[in-house]
Amino acid sequence: MKKLFLLLLSVVISSVAVAQKPLVLKVKPVETVSVSGKPTAETLYNDGVALLEQGEFEAAMDKFTKALGMKPQFEQALTNRAVVKNEMRDYAGAIADYDAAIKIKPSANAYFGRGQAKYVLKQTAEAMSDYTKAIELDATFAQAYYYRGGLYFEQHDMGRAIEDYNKAIEYRADYIYAYNDRANAYRELGNMEAAMNDYTKAIALDEHSIDFAFNNRGNLRRSLGQYVEAIEDYTASIKVNPDHYIAYNNRGLAKIDAGDYAGAIRDFTEALLVKADYYYALNNRGNAKFKQREYAEAIKDYSEAINLFPRYGYAFLNRGLAKEMLRDTDGARADYTQATELGVRVAEDYMRDMRF
Repeated sequence: MKKLFLLLLSVVISSVAVAQKPLVLKVKPVETVSVSGKPTAETLYNDGVALLEQGEFEAAMDKFTKALGMKPQFEQALTNRAVVKNEMRDYAGAIADYDAAIKIKPSANAYFGRGQAKYVLKQTAEAMSDYTKAIELDATFAQAYYYRGGLYFEQHDMGRAIEDYNKAIEYRADYIYAYNDRANAYRELGNMEAAMNDYTKAIALDEHSIDFAFNNRGNLRRSLGQYVEAIEDYTASIKVNPDHYIAYNNRGLAKIDAGDYAGAIRDFTEALLVKADYYYALNNRGNAKFKQREYAEAIKDYSEAINLFPRYGYAFLNRGLAKEMLRDTDGARADYTQATELGVRVAEDYMRDMRF
């Protein structure tokens, strides 16, 4: 029982809060002023907005820069040029433009955008401050509440995270991501009923595009022992996104739980077809093969997982267990030792309990 428990424990890959793509808010076109048919700062700016909407970032950058050459205090052009720089991953440049825009005229959009750039640069406290300032300037700014809630979630302050997700939903009732992430926070607090309700609400809002909510609800159902229902959710997630390798992996875990080892192996293999270096799926496929007493084949998967991630302690532990089953005493001891050195302390107990 002890060895079986650890083998199952090692296959778990938990879900995390699923946040949407970093949001950039674009300032809308402005009224143009015609002067002798020549382009004005305003017309250049509007051209830049149109190019930005089309994803033509280099061209949009050029238009905004030319507009600013004609009108240096053009706050909207600074803000949208910062948006372009965010999209082009020039986060330091984006922050500089947001700084200049805020100096001219503080706006919720500029503070929010600057917070986004600072978050990517791991300036978490500064990002939190900017999201808060955006909310002070616009108390109905749903996205700012959502992203600030995400920072609270990362800090394990689930109470404040939920408060911000509540606000995001209050001001944007169809905010799927906020429902999903609030569910994650409820789950962290052990409120499984509330988590289930929120995942279900997110799915009800758009069941054709939110593969992550199906996957997360599947994780919750699996944790509650509802394996059939979990498999149904993972299947729905895969239907939405056939390349969702994590959902394939998680469906494989649920099939192991349900005793369908052959089905689990197929799912882990599907995950690897999408992402060949997904060492979790290799380890998990090894566990399914172990369950079928295919110890030599399991060792191949554990070894490949270790090749991809040499510090994968549980793969060493599982390979040691498979080697022990094949009476490879020296090999098992070596793997248990390596697992222990990588922080899997229970491997010491396994080594002591070896029967030969």
